Amino acid sequence: MEKVAEFRLRMLEVPPLQDEEDFFNNDQTLVRFLKAREWNVDNAEVLLKSAVEHRRSTKPLHMDCHWCHERSGHHSMRQVGFDESGRPVIYSSFAQASTHKNTVEDSVTHCTYLIENAKRTMALGVSTWVWVIDCSGMTLTACNPKLGYGVTQVMSNFYPERLGLVICLNHNPLFQGVWKAIKVFLHPNTVAKMKLVRSKDKYMKLFEIYFNEELTEWLLEEIRLNKNKPLSKTQFEFWNPPVEQGTHDPRGCPSYVTKYIDTFKLTDYLCTHLPHPNIVDSKSGIVRTISVSSEEKRERDRLLADQSGLVSAADQELTGGIHVSDDEHEDDIAELKITQEFQIPGSVSKVS
Repeated sequence: MEKVAEFRLRMLEVPPLQDEEDFFNNDQTLVRFLKAREWNVDNAEVLLKSAVEHRRSTKPLHMDCHWCHERSGHHSMRQVGFDESGRPVIYSSFAQASTHKNTVEDSVTHCTYLIENAKRTMALGVSTWVWVIDCSGMTLTACNPKLGYGVTQVMSNFYPERLGLVICLNHNPLFQGVWKAIKVFLHPNTVAKMKLVRSKDKYMKLFEIYFNEELTEWLLEEIRLNKNKPLSKTQFEFWNPPVEQGTHDPRGCPSYVTKYIDTFKLTDYLCTHLPHPNIVDSKSGIVRTISVSSEEKRERDRLLADQSGLVSAADQELTGGIHVSDDEHEDDIAELKITQEFQIPGSVSKVS
């Protein structure tokens, strides 16, 4: 542990952060940043000092997602439970989001809110989290290489070694094309944590490995319900409890809802776990009603139709009509023609 001790000494000159004085002096943080820089103390020092100043300026403990408060369901990402190792599990479905257009700014803000609040639920010794991404209803404006790179860069620089696992399911070749464009900029360790699975049998096997029976059943039902068209009111307004008691609750699995939502009271912002912003609004009685205009719906349907044609053409070009499936084939995905607006700028560096 000599490098940890040396690293701690180098950080003594840094003024403490308000509300989290021990953030950069505890062993867990020092080890995470050392691992992120392959135990090079000089590089880890640069990374951690940058992260400390970022926290000093952005105050992530106080961060909230005003996009969700202003338009309920702007983001569907929310903590829904824990895996078998006690890691927070965050679920998102593009089909549930009330918007089909995202930016790096709103995505980073919402992810930061989730991460900081997920940390408050972590037991001693737990340092990472798990993401389950349901790609049903995904559009290029909501998920594209430029957006993915921007979010990943922020998470890598300021939350290194926090990602435990990503399970991406119900993806189509569009997502695989986006992933192919992003992953060349990522560290191999990050790429290895990404699991792309399409068939129900395959993601059921993954769920059984990482999740208990309760969370597995919740995820399978949530995924099934989010495939329905049109989406039911209960699933679209996922921040509200179900109307009928004893039916599926889109807010999270039963144990998470019981511990963190049913008993939720906004008494101490800095030590209370805050669920999804709209669940907080719902509990406070101030959630806004969603109004999706017919024009927005037509545009979203058009985007889905356009990209369906795009990926079908790519599949046909590559396979002669044989459908590409799952992660073992991802390197064989044909290059998709993505407009300049959504491409990663050529001048950017790799995310380390």
